[in-house]
Amino acid sequence: MANTQAVVVGGGICGMVAALLLKQRFTNVVLIEQADTVGGLFCSVKDSSGAAYDMGSHIPNATGMAELDEILFADTDTSSWHKIARLCSGNYFGGSWDLNSPFPDASKLPQDIYQQGCGELINHTDLPESNLIYDYCTNSLGVVFTESIVVPILRKLYGQDAPLKSLTMAAGLFGFTRILALPADVTATLKQLPAFDAKLGYQREADFQQRKVQDNLSEVTYYYPTTGEGIGYWVTQLQKRVERAGIEIITSERVANIAHHDKKVTSLVLANSERVLDCDFLFWSAPPFIALAAMGLTPARGLVTLRTALIFHLNFDRPLLDNKSHYLWVWDPSSAIFRLTLYPNLTGQSNHNHLSAEILCSPDEVDSFTQSEIIQQLVSMGVVDPQAKCVSGQTQVINNTFPVPTTEFQAVNQQNYETLSNCVDNVVVSGRFSGKCWRQAEVLIEAYESIMQATDAS
Repeated sequence: MANTQAVVVGGGICGMVAALLLKQRFTNVVLIEQADTVGGLFCSVKDSSGAAYDMGSHIPNATGMAELDEILFADTDTSSWHKIARLCSGNYFGGSWDLNSPFPDASKLPQDIYQQGCGELINHTDLPESNLIYDYCTNSLGVVFTESIVVPILRKLYGQDAPLKSLTMAAGLFGFTRILALPADVTATLKQLPAFDAKLGYQREADFQQRKVQDNLSEVTYYYPTTGEGIGYWVTQLQKRVERAGIEIITSERVANIAHHDKKVTSLVLANSERVLDCDFLFWSAPPFIALAAMGLTPARGLVTLRTALIFHLNFDRPLLDNKSHYLWVWDPSSAIFRLTLYPNLTGQSNHNHLSAEILCSPDEVDSFTQSEIIQQLVSMGVVDPQAKCVSGQTQVINNTFPVPTTEFQAVNQQNYETLSNCVDNVVVSGRFSGKCWRQAEVLIEAYESIMQATDAS
């Protein structure tokens, strides 16, 4: 396309990849980011000792799409990356660790509850169709296991007052709708049935590997930087590639106005500089309601509750007691922590003994958690040596980071996505904001396919 310009709004990983893809198809590409740096939640921070921490357990993996992976992982054959053939995760539930599975083990419940729950679980032989997580789980796991395992996790993640009955299946994004419950041989047999495959996790690694062979599933390679920069190194490399491609990056800026005519976006006006950008194609990696408002349209609105991510980044003077797991889930209601990231195991190096402990809470709950309390929990759970001292660290508070996925939120988001998509033809909305997918690799694949389809059609 001669003398054409594409604009990308949102400078996260998805936005940068979209910009690189669009530069192969448009003369000029401009990337706009509201923050003062690109990268979104894939940024890293360092403490006073130089230990690097991430704003979440971000462990990228290859997508299997050659053009996309060449952009994402151009330098992964160098010593700057640690290749991880198998991502190791475990979970803390019922007062103890299971370092072989991320799924809570129902057999840790009191025996009378466990036996009653197993009876319900066995009797649910159909795959539920509900999009509501409470209904789905009660018709999959049964009421007993739902109330004993799932409900406490939902309250931990989305608040004690969360509207449990109106949370969608997106509330199970972290995978806890699948549990361990039955003996290994029984589980391996039952998981051949779709309804049981959806609700049971394998008890043995050998059974899981056999299933991968049976389903002809390819191995997934994960990557993590060894440079001491955290996942922020990935952002830096992608940003350099964007800049080398001649793509203009504008940070600390937002879109104030979007002009459109005959179902085409024609230009954008930036809020701070009032600069006008001609636009032949728009990749929108932000909530759709923002675009609708900038177009002079009235977006659908509803009650949206956003959770705050409170992250305790901690570095100790002794090695972490778990030298295997890359990240861990804390499903036990005794702790407010829901996820741990263990960096020495991710990097394959032990320059620092550091981890991140993540909590989701409301903004007014932030001050109720202290570093000393979190360290004590880590010691009591057996992650940190009782004799270890915290030598450095940092606490991050990231407000408005995670929406509570209620039916109202889903309906409003879907309506705004459809309104935007139907209003103009030369716009692609990022998969995460279209409600189509959430996980990073899926979002990138969806963005790639959408860009290919839209640009080929034009």
